[in-house]
Amino acid sequence: MVDLWEVVKRYYYDPATKRSNSIKQVLPAILNSSTLLQEKYSKPIYGAKGGIKSTNFKNWQWVKIKDGKVTDPYKLLPKMFQDISDRDLEILSSEDELREGGAALTAYARMQFEEMSDYERSEIQKALLKYCELDTMAMVITWEGLKDLCR
Repeated sequence: MVDLWEVVKRYYYDPATKRSNSIKQVLPAILNSSTLLQEKYSKPIYGAKGGIKSTNFKNWQWVKIKDGKVTDPYKLLPKMFQDISDRDLEILSSEDELREGGAALTAYARMQFEEMSDYERSEIQKALLKYCELDTMAMVITWEGLKDLCR
């Protein structure tokens, strides 16, 4: 097993990472650097029959281009509570998206220690599973991107 943080820290630099070695900065940078990754992940192969297996996504594409740049995959994660009004959302929860580790930890802690409806608990659980799955997939994509850049 290889710690990608060590590999990225020693051998990968892209100004788009803003001098960070965090997977949250490296993933969008490496996606923008690799046409191989852009071609592969711009197709809805993730969670698709015959594509890449997923527990939480169906026919998903991790690469979407906007204004000539790949959108950060963490910003593509679906919001929680999509089927309720904004007014009800304010009553139900203070957050409707998970895009970084702090929000994920807070959401998990809320599930442990706060009273909430079954609906709210279910939405948070689904969002956490998708967020964690993307964290894992980000490592795979980063590995593929580093291999592509070495060619």
